[in-house]
Amino acid sequence: MTEKSRFDFSQLSPGFEFPAESYILDESTIKDYLQATGDNSNLYRQRSLAPPLAVAALAMAALSEKITLPPGTIHVSQELVFCGMVFAGDRITCSSKVSRKVDRGGLRLMSTDITVTNQDGKTVLTGKVGFVLPDMEKISG
Repeated sequence: MTEKSRFDFSQLSPGFEFPAESYILDESTIKDYLQATGDNSNLYRQRSLAPPLAVAALAMAALSEKITLPPGTIHVSQELVFCGMVFAGDRITCSSKVSRKVDRGGLRLMSTDITVTNQDGKTVLTGKVGFVLPDMEKISG
């Protein structure tokens, strides 16, 4: 995704929906995730089951590719609910929208809701991600 197609957090307001992003969770992606995390569980290898946090990582990646955050931004919270299994070969679609944006002193608080569905439209993950963002005008002024 190019820098031009990113959204600047300062222009976002509650209710803003980011464009959805789809991924096919192939065996290679699952294998790479398992190797990167050091997970040696046979559960994922024998059943071609995708680790739930691999799905969450793709959802977070989809969001991070769509937003420009200022230096000093801190990812402070996340709540995830896994609603279904994802298998190798499944197509997942990651959607997110701004659910809250509040200014407090020299900081801005922003929360985004995340939803991941499979190729059948079934929700497999929901969640909320929270950020603390510095207000650059108040910090530099």
